[in-house]
Amino acid sequence: MRWLGLVHGLALISVAQAVRAQLSEELFLMDMPTVLTASRIAQSPLDAPAPVMVIDRAMIRASGATEIHDVFRLVPGFLVADWPDGSPIVVNRGLGDGYSRRLLVLIDGRSVFDPFRGGVDWQDLPLRLDDIERIEVVRGPNQASYGANALQGVINIITRLPAQDADVAAYANYGRQGYYDAYVRAGASTSDFGWRVSASSRAATNFQDLGRQNYDWQEAIQRQTLYAQWNYRPQAAQEWRLQFGLSQGADEVGSNKLTNIEPHHDRDNRNLFLQLGWRQAYGRGSEIAWQYYHFSRTERERYVVYPTDPAAVVPSIPVNLDVDMRRDDLELQQIHTWSDSLKGVWGLGIRRDAVESAHYLYGLGTVGGTQWQVFGNLDWQFMPRWLLHIGAMVEDHYLTDTLVSPRVALNYALTPLQSLRLSAGRGYRAPNLFEMKSREAFVYSGGIAEVGYWSYLSLLPEAVVFREVAYIGRFPELQAQASLRLFMEDHSNYIDAKTCTLDTAGCPFAAPAGYGRPFGYPGKFLLGDHFGNPKAYYFYNAGDIRLRGGDASVDWQHPRFGRFVLSHAVSTISTQGDVDADWRDSAPMQTTSLLWSRSFAKGLQVSAAAYWVGDMMWPSDGDVQPGYRRVDLKIAKRLGKAGSEDEIALTLQNLGDKHREFSDYTAERQAFVSLRLGW
Repeated sequence: MRWLGLVHGLALISVAQAVRAQLSEELFLMDMPTVLTASRIAQSPLDAPAPVMVIDRAMIRASGATEIHDVFRLVPGFLVADWPDGSPIVVNRGLGDGYSRRLLVLIDGRSVFDPFRGGVDWQDLPLRLDDIERIEVVRGPNQASYGANALQGVINIITRLPAQDADVAAYANYGRQGYYDAYVRAGASTSDFGWRVSASSRAATNFQDLGRQNYDWQEAIQRQTLYAQWNYRPQAAQEWRLQFGLSQGADEVGSNKLTNIEPHHDRDNRNLFLQLGWRQAYGRGSEIAWQYYHFSRTERERYVVYPTDPAAVVPSIPVNLDVDMRRDDLELQQIHTWSDSLKGVWGLGIRRDAVESAHYLYGLGTVGGTQWQVFGNLDWQFMPRWLLHIGAMVEDHYLTDTLVSPRVALNYALTPLQSLRLSAGRGYRAPNLFEMKSREAFVYSGGIAEVGYWSYLSLLPEAVVFREVAYIGRFPELQAQASLRLFMEDHSNYIDAKTCTLDTAGCPFAAPAGYGRPFGYPGKFLLGDHFGNPKAYYFYNAGDIRLRGGDASVDWQHPRFGRFVLSHAVSTISTQGDVDADWRDSAPMQTTSLLWSRSFAKGLQVSAAAYWVGDMMWPSDGDVQPGYRRVDLKIAKRLGKAGSEDEIALTLQNLGDKHREFSDYTAERQAFVSLRLGW
């Protein structure tokens, strides 16, 4: 809240309010939207080499979601869960645990992937849903365009341009259990300059600690965000873009029942990013661009644990889980159009990562490294109905050898608005720093009291070979779009974690110097219910995993009945080698989502979202998740004339029976009212 006054002040000194739509906005106003993420080339989904779903602004508003990760429940095959000991999780077709490190997430084309553990800290992204114009979701491996972390696909969050929000607006949500969300933005745009700034403050109790089963842990979050963007066009064909984001806050986490493992305490975090980009158009469909990106994250988490035995020699042990990480990235890219039938993109980039943590990287100091990549994609329409796509990424990661990820796709136009696609390729996922370098030690004055993850193997990168056949079509007379696809994926060298008991013959590595059991616990498995447990964890290449499945989606807008967005996915998983059996159940056999929205007379707008998720398993930190049904409802009254986003609304989330997510954590119901005004 303390930043809201700053945003109002910026609005008062804004430049002239004349708005001129930028050329790039035309990409977002077509009936069949142009997508940017599949191959880095702007193209119709009919021509894309990979399956892409677009979550537009209307869908985001109708869903009733207040957090970014929740909108991915609408994507075929995507699974979303929250848990009180980490970030919410978003995965595609299973194969996910507490850290969804196989799905790449971008904001305006730049990676927000955690350089230490992998994955994305969804609640800590420095922007809100109102800052987003649309989200493009590539629902399959896409390493040929974006590299080794895009094994399950790519999410590209595309933000609003200053010309789209050249005014002042604010909203406030208030609900149950201390929930609130306050947001304000301001912006202005002229023919050569535009700016947009937003700030927010929010709080929510995602999980309640009531000291009983399904309610043993708590998570109450508080966050403040600041997001700013400046665009400058010294010439019609040239643009400079500067973006800045800051998120900070605290989580109240832990348990009052299991105080000897993780008592109630605060977990503070701060995320900052800065991005500077330049692009120059030099012909129809051709441009050259570069961008620099800096990211830093600090985590501060400390508490004290006590023995269950009052006679223990050591009365208490301080726990310090602090982490500092940073990333710097520089990328150059050129798009060139030779003719109406031939265009391509190529580029290169270099990235530097660094992480420090006395707890997770005990005795190692700063770890990290430098990686580089070179990529290229070519689209050739060699016959009127045939489009050939060839692409590849070559990258040298500091934790692996040089990786080459090729892809080929062939699109056939059945009609101008319907096409078939055949695609195949190979890609990789490089181990992250936590998997390759972790040395997790709980240290006290007398030595090491407990060991968590302790990496000792040189891991091979995960590999995937994928094949796909797909259909996509648009039907203007029905105001509908539809897609259908079947896929096969074969994963090898899959990275999993095992446990062992330190100081026993069954542990493949020796306990670190200074390790002891100061609380007096014997060397046996204690089910994890006491601090000082002698279990330790390590990563290894487990074996092979096969995925088979398909998905379908329909987006239909009817002038009388409203808009319907339906998606359905089916998948099966099999394993070979030393892969834990839990991974076979890490995706439900079927998932379905349905979003309906309709406008009524006098500005009344009603929308409902329903989700059906089958039985599944969250491996590692999670557990069995029984199938569930979830329904969200939003009833809004528009304030102002048609087209205005001003409204007063009531939103009900997770109606019906409560359900478990991720493990034995019960997802809370929520109800809140909201008011949105612009001027």
